[in-house]
Amino acid sequence: MRPIRLDLQGFGSYTGSETFDFTDAEFFALTGPTGAGKSTVLDAICFALYGRTPRWPKSATQNSLAPSSVEGRVRLVFGAAGQHYVATRILRRDRNGKVKTTTAAIEQLPEGVDPAVDTELVEGLGKALGGSPNEVNNAAERIIGLPFEQFTKCVLLPQGEFAEFLRASSADRRNILENLLGHSVYRGIQQRARTRFVDADAKRQAYETQLAGIAPVAEERIRLAAERVELLEKLSEPVRDKSNALDGLAAAVETARRRLADAEANLASLTYIKQPSGVADIAAQVAAAAAAVTEKAAEVEATETEDERLRSELDGLDLGLLERQLKAWAELAETESKLKTGLELTEELRDQFAEAKELEEAASEEVEIQHAVLHKVRMAELAGTLRAGLEVGDECPVCDRPVDEVPEHDLSESMQQAEEASRTATVEFRDAQAAVVALQTKLENYEERLTELQLAERRLKKKLENVPEPAALQQRRADSEEARQQLAGTGAALKAARRALREAEKRKAAADERQQRAWKEFQHARDQVAVLGPPAAGDDLAGSWDQLVAWAAASLERAAAEREAARTELAGLDGRAETLRTELRFALGEFNVDVPRNGTGGDYVARHATAVEAARADAVSLAEARKRRIELDAEMRRFAGEALVAKELARHLDARKFMEWLLSEALDELVEGATVMLNRITGGQYDLVYREQDFWVVDHHDADMPRPARSLSGGETFAASLSLALALSDQLASLSRHGASLESIILDEGFGTLDPETLDAVASTLEALTLSAGRTVGLVTHVTELAERVPVRFRVTKDAKGSHVEKTWS
Repeated sequence: MRPIRLDLQGFGSYTGSETFDFTDAEFFALTGPTGAGKSTVLDAICFALYGRTPRWPKSATQNSLAPSSVEGRVRLVFGAAGQHYVATRILRRDRNGKVKTTTAAIEQLPEGVDPAVDTELVEGLGKALGGSPNEVNNAAERIIGLPFEQFTKCVLLPQGEFAEFLRASSADRRNILENLLGHSVYRGIQQRARTRFVDADAKRQAYETQLAGIAPVAEERIRLAAERVELLEKLSEPVRDKSNALDGLAAAVETARRRLADAEANLASLTYIKQPSGVADIAAQVAAAAAAVTEKAAEVEATETEDERLRSELDGLDLGLLERQLKAWAELAETESKLKTGLELTEELRDQFAEAKELEEAASEEVEIQHAVLHKVRMAELAGTLRAGLEVGDECPVCDRPVDEVPEHDLSESMQQAEEASRTATVEFRDAQAAVVALQTKLENYEERLTELQLAERRLKKKLENVPEPAALQQRRADSEEARQQLAGTGAALKAARRALREAEKRKAAADERQQRAWKEFQHARDQVAVLGPPAAGDDLAGSWDQLVAWAAASLERAAAEREAARTELAGLDGRAETLRTELRFALGEFNVDVPRNGTGGDYVARHATAVEAARADAVSLAEARKRRIELDAEMRRFAGEALVAKELARHLDARKFMEWLLSEALDELVEGATVMLNRITGGQYDLVYREQDFWVVDHHDADMPRPARSLSGGETFAASLSLALALSDQLASLSRHGASLESIILDEGFGTLDPETLDAVASTLEALTLSAGRTVGLVTHVTELAERVPVRFRVTKDAKGSHVEKTWS
């Protein structure tokens, strides 16, 4: 893969439109300050081809779009194996801020198109190789010959992964080399050889099985089959003549058989014409049944008339209304009784209420009296309190006069009695009040109930206006009950009469059915001999039977004579037909043709034709079987040879032997080329060797001591890794003509760890690679001394508007 042109817009730090033109850059460098966007160029190349970069998580595109951009675009024009291709991917940020690849395409440009000219890169100009992200990934891997993981180890070596191939496991190196060298084709050949062996051997077995199912056929058997066909074909005319004669007799035989059958049928029909027993009594039974039906119908009619009369009497009487009216009278009587009782109880309660009110007033007066007594005693007690501190000669606190004498008086007992009397009077007053309240509530309830009863009384009286008295209503109810009982008796009688009528009708129907059946039997018997002209039926069943029986007796003799004549004729015709059948059976039996013993002429012709066709088919089958055995044997031998060749090829291409040898040779050449470069870069200090499935170095400055490559310092590791990478690009590219397209190598950093002498050697080596191998070499570096030695430089800078590129030449 050789980059030709890279267009970026809104990708990474490249917010604007920037173009990297690599058409004349066989050896170029990407320079600029840290964070300017140099490594983003490598990201863009990887993303255009594989939809991912080494610095992002797998399938992550969130970091690919510039923060200020809604849409980003990457277009890589590259060459591979002499063809030019364009890979394009467009990114877009949705309303939720997620970045997704909305467009992915890869095209092969037609001849004559300059891939470095933007105006000629019109979308849809070339041959479309993929129109979705996965299709573009697969197409890029197919064109370059490397999957993403191996592309970043051999072509584009990103920052921090420069020494990946050096440190890779032996299994990873095996896979990389297989893809690079195209050695996987041998594994495919081996697999196809195994498949070819399995297919060929399966076909051989199938043909062998088919051959075993076809018995060998001798020439004598084929000759006898042809002779049988010839003899059967010669027999066609005699069989046809005799069969035609047999079919001619068949019509006469059939006619004679029909005459015999007709005669026997007529004879049998005449023999069995006999008058059934009981025919004479059927007419009398029908008449008696009809009279009984008439009598029972009259009884039903009389009973129905009486039933209708009673029902009409009851139809005008509303028993429900009658019961409701009686119930209303009863409710009125009950209401008036309750009202009378309620008035008496209410009046009595009013008297009790008045008496309770009087008691309440008396209790109230008693309370006032006792409260006055208590007050008086308390006042006296107060005077006693004032007296307790007085002495003779003191001024009285009430009247302000000198006290001549201090009286002695104890009011404690009087106070207790007055308080007790006051409390008792108060309790009695409260009880009297409670009694008044209770009686008042009860009286109000009684009066409310009286009001309800009076309203109910008025409502019932209003309802019973113009309604007869209860006695009249009860008389009506009794009359209706009697009518219902009579109606019930009439209903039972009507049911019995109708049941008797139905029975009579059934008996009449049975008699009519017997009469109809007897007429049908007569008609059936007459129909059996209708061709013989029996007498016509009359109106009288018994008389009609008498006439038919007499006629049948007279016709029996004539029918017997006709039967004998038909038998004689049929016997003669059967004898002639049997003779023809015997001749046909004998002629066909010589060829083991199974024929019917009593078949028609067509049956014999058909069996002969079937035998001819079977003989012809047998002869053809034998010839085809012999031909098929020859063809199957040839095919079986051919596929047996193919299976043997495929089996031997698969054995010789066994992966564990042949592939190991190929990879071992490739590694030896790779190490040899890498050693030359490493020796040149390190001034002859190190050689690279491969042993124990890992890389080692031989240090000529340390007594040629070998040690693992993993023990090298940072600068030494870079030198070894670079040597190996350049060897991969230089040496293996020539071997991977049918595998990977290694036309360029791009290195990201690592040069800062080299001393000036090693750096000079690295630059010389890279320059030699571009000249000797015709490879495009790209560097991403901060080292000014190295950048100045590169003929084409892309100066990457970054400002507030994003990253920019400027192409310069030395």
